[in-house]
Amino acid sequence: MGYQPALDGLRALSVIAVILYHAGIHWIPGGFIGVEVFFVVSGFLITSLMIDEQHASGKVSLKQFWIRRARRLLPALFTMLVASLVTVTFFAKDSAPDFRQDVLPALGYFSNWWQIYFVDTPYFAANSLPMLRHLWSLAVEEQWYVLWPIAFVFILGNKRIPRWISAVVIGLLAAGVMTGTALAFIADNETRINFLYLSTITRSSGLLLGAALACVWHPWKKAVVRFAKVRSGFADVLALGALATLGYISAFIHVADEQLYMGGLAAATVASAVIIAVVVRSGKSLVKRGLSFPLLVEVGRRSYGLYLWHWPIFVVAGARLSSIRLAYALTATVIINEFVYQFIETPARKGAIGNWLRQRRQLSAMRRRLPVALTVVVVALVGVTSVQLSGIQARDVSVDTGNSDVVFVVPTTLPTTATTAVNTPVTSTTLAKLPRRVVIVGDSQAHSLAVNKPSGIEKTFVITNGSIDGCGVYDRGVGIGGTSGKFRRNFANCKGFETKWAKSAAQANADVALVVIGAWEVMDLQINSFLFKVNSVPADTMFKTQLQRGIDALRKQNVAVALLEVACMRPVESKGGPVPPLPQRGDDARTGHLNALMREVAAPENDGVYFVNGPKEWCSDPKVANSLSYRWDGVHVYKPGAKLILESIAPAVLQIPVTRSK
Repeated sequence: MGYQPALDGLRALSVIAVILYHAGIHWIPGGFIGVEVFFVVSGFLITSLMIDEQHASGKVSLKQFWIRRARRLLPALFTMLVASLVTVTFFAKDSAPDFRQDVLPALGYFSNWWQIYFVDTPYFAANSLPMLRHLWSLAVEEQWYVLWPIAFVFILGNKRIPRWISAVVIGLLAAGVMTGTALAFIADNETRINFLYLSTITRSSGLLLGAALACVWHPWKKAVVRFAKVRSGFADVLALGALATLGYISAFIHVADEQLYMGGLAAATVASAVIIAVVVRSGKSLVKRGLSFPLLVEVGRRSYGLYLWHWPIFVVAGARLSSIRLAYALTATVIINEFVYQFIETPARKGAIGNWLRQRRQLSAMRRRLPVALTVVVVALVGVTSVQLSGIQARDVSVDTGNSDVVFVVPTTLPTTATTAVNTPVTSTTLAKLPRRVVIVGDSQAHSLAVNKPSGIEKTFVITNGSIDGCGVYDRGVGIGGTSGKFRRNFANCKGFETKWAKSAAQANADVALVVIGAWEVMDLQINSFLFKVNSVPADTMFKTQLQRGIDALRKQNVAVALLEVACMRPVESKGGPVPPLPQRGDDARTGHLNALMREVAAPENDGVYFVNGPKEWCSDPKVANSLSYRWDGVHVYKPGAKLILESIAPAVLQIPVTRSK
């Protein structure tokens, strides 16, 4: 086949799309589709190379094939893993626990299956991905490199089977995978979608279609040149249409969208195959010339390393937090990858390791010992670093470690009435013995309130953390926020939130469940093709219905329910923050509307449910509302903020009637 620079140009566009997607660039929410392009290119190239080898020598050497793949892939991967190991051990310790969990799947090339079956949070629902989670796609390719050559030798290597029949069979397999993926899709079933996106089975369609194309499309051979006699103009139209298809998916389809699995991935696969078929033709079509642009070609030749390095660097640098951080991260990615490409990746691919071993046999004993000694030193350093890594525990960014002197002040007076709704008095109360048991349920705001409770509160409240990170009361659909609605949060992993609330209340033997929500409910909610816009009748009904589900589960535990007023939020960029500052959270009209709905839910007829006003300072005092000592990201409280809330609500919470003896 010879070298095809346009394929490297296509790789360049693909890796750029993926990097921009991982950077959180709003206008390319579907940049992940570049991975599918990689799969099709890999299927085509690997199969073409094996066909050429079989034609030249009469057979395919599996041993040599796997040696070539190892030279190409392993040195750069090992270098990245060692560098990441050192980084998380001594510098980015917050990433150490996840690295420790993911490194063996990365080394064994089964990261995709690990994430499907052993990682609690689905790949695309995580607020922030650990630094090795991007290796799922390399695992898919490596599994292909192991299995496909064997299948090729035993099936396609049979000369009695015409190549076109093999192509048809492989193409039908690819079509079957695409169809199966579409049929298996279940909207809002995040576990199912996680499998469809990550598994080798469902992502093999691109690899298979690339292989099928390679079986019948080799226009560089004179014997089959008749198949390649397609007018350049028509070929360009096909290729431009295919590029437009990929561009549309990149710009408008999100990773959890129904359209992706109901035809989007299939369209991307076919479009990639069309582009490949056009650019490997002889001659210089418009698209081929464009993709053969020297800068694109050089980027494409480095695409493997760029993919390997960019995400760990993004995680450490906090590239999603600001454009400056992103610029630094991109610069570091290019520099580090270029060094590895020039001095590790390229020499290893050209057989430097084998040459070194052969030369070593000819060296004197003393000179042979030096490399061995250096190797021992490196292994020892890695070992020491690994031991150090094993002792690093996850740091909760929400935990306030700098305000140990914050002390809860016990309220000296109690109100004569509590309220279930605005201006609705409760005429009789039954105060529980102090301390009152309170379980705090809700999203990450609830978590930060529970973990940052001030000292001395134990005499008044025994607080238990029943929060679920990333989950309010929505358990299906996708939350839409950010600038121009480009931020997406899939809520499917929140299924069963009400059961978890009830379980936490039962385990805590709680008197009161304090419900702290609002950070996600201020966003519009999309379920399939229907959009529930905040402050619309459908959205209001959805919110109240979901909230009531949680309340009903808690009330079955004989727990009184206190709905904490949603605070006026002032979101800002913050290091370690898994979510960018969403303008919807800073919209006081949205939070105010949620509070009005919660007051309606806490109506007198809803027995045992109370609306509790929070600190007025969140809305009226900018010095408090904007202080990062109170809320480290303008949303989640530190200890001073937790003290402010708990002291403000203590009289009302203590006044809530207790419906069971304690």
